[in-house]
Amino acid sequence: MSQTLKRANEYFGVTESDYKKTGAFNPVIGVDSLFFVDPLLLSKTRIPEFKDAQKEVRDYFASVITLIRSGNQKAKALAHKKLILREVRGIGIGYGSTSDDGSAIGPKLAKRLLNTAEELIQMGITDPAIFEVMGLFEEDFGPDRLSDGLTRILLKRVCQYSERITKELKIIDTYTLTTYERKYTLTKHPLKDGPLLFVPQGILRDLPIANSFEEISVVAIFNEDLRKKFNSILASCFAGDKNKKPKKSEIKKYLLETKDGIKTVVAAYQSCSPESYNFDTDPSGLYLWLEKAKQLARENPISLPSKPKQGDIDDVVQKVIQAFKRGIESKGWWKSLYNESKESLNESHARHFFYATALLYCEACDIDISPESNAGQGPVDFKLSRGHKKIVVEIKLTSGHVRQGYEKQTRIYEESEDAEASYFLVVQVTEKSKVLQKVLKMEEVEEKEGKKHPTIVVVDGREKPSASHA
Repeated sequence: MSQTLKRANEYFGVTESDYKKTGAFNPVIGVDSLFFVDPLLLSKTRIPEFKDAQKEVRDYFASVITLIRSGNQKAKALAHKKLILREVRGIGIGYGSTSDDGSAIGPKLAKRLLNTAEELIQMGITDPAIFEVMGLFEEDFGPDRLSDGLTRILLKRVCQYSERITKELKIIDTYTLTTYERKYTLTKHPLKDGPLLFVPQGILRDLPIANSFEEISVVAIFNEDLRKKFNSILASCFAGDKNKKPKKSEIKKYLLETKDGIKTVVAAYQSCSPESYNFDTDPSGLYLWLEKAKQLARENPISLPSKPKQGDIDDVVQKVIQAFKRGIESKGWWKSLYNESKESLNESHARHFFYATALLYCEACDIDISPESNAGQGPVDFKLSRGHKKIVVEIKLTSGHVRQGYEKQTRIYEESEDAEASYFLVVQVTEKSKVLQKVLKMEEVEEKEGKKHPTIVVVDGREKPSASHA
């Protein structure tokens, strides 16, 4: 059976209000939560265990720079070793796919970071913050890896904080973690052998400032000279086709051409004063998807067999899809697809929202539902199975890559999962979509030719007029 989706407080019998008082992040256990530790927020937190945490991070990277500058090969090897920052298991944030473990900085990435740092040092750039902004121009060094690296460096603080939260919440089911310094009594992870580690909400964002030129431009407290220099660099890096983002390698090549360029980027970054993610309003739709799914399922009940036979599964999947479609189109849940500025939320939100809804509907059924399982050639968004019969459901927004999803992704997933059928769920969040019309035409042609193809289901997620204006 597929797992029941629960937040940490539910697993440990703690009320939501009591958990919230601690200020700790409350993850859905076993599912990736796309939040990351922002290094700049470390200087703003008042959490006692994280006092001077930013200084500890900067001191750590400063020691790496010192080793590199020595020119000694043994010292350089040690610098490389220090840059290998393994994931901290059980942390509950980041791109964990179907787990809640991290991503890490392995030996190969550490070597590339070392080489880039060496180039910068030769240019006279020795600010340890360079390691924080490398995500702007270093391939495979995204917010997950930066966050994992910071968590590894600050592991002692994370353990101290987690131990205190465990005591405050009076959690009985504990796990003893032994380090070379001491033993920690931590919360036992509900789904695996190991601890569940807590992190404060106040140091988390949906994307660290260090990974976005555009956000640095918005959040930085510029003086006029710095603003002009940074905007000039931004314009040069993103010159050309406005719809095509430059590759990180292209940005890196440009930035490393002059000492002034990278110094300006670091100075602009250092002047930023970001705010932590607002978990109450959830502006990016990355946190409250489970609560939304519970309410949708409650308001829109459907009848499913408790012990479906092999031949019933396709009918179950169709009923779940239609219930989700009905909730969005007729019950007002289209609003949940947008932020306060009426901009559509990303596909990760839609994927989680649909997955949670499907799982809630199927809790009483003998059917497994797996999000993003490793299917060899790529992640499957959803798989419903019992015995040997499997059905793949892929979800896309019309603001995303609809044609690619229909032509390639869904079919690859269907084949790699050896699924008998697949559904391509397209949520329309743009007023018009020529691509959607094209894939509907493709489906029609394939149907006439007798070819196997994903079944397209269109969900109209566009803004609906209120009843008073209908």
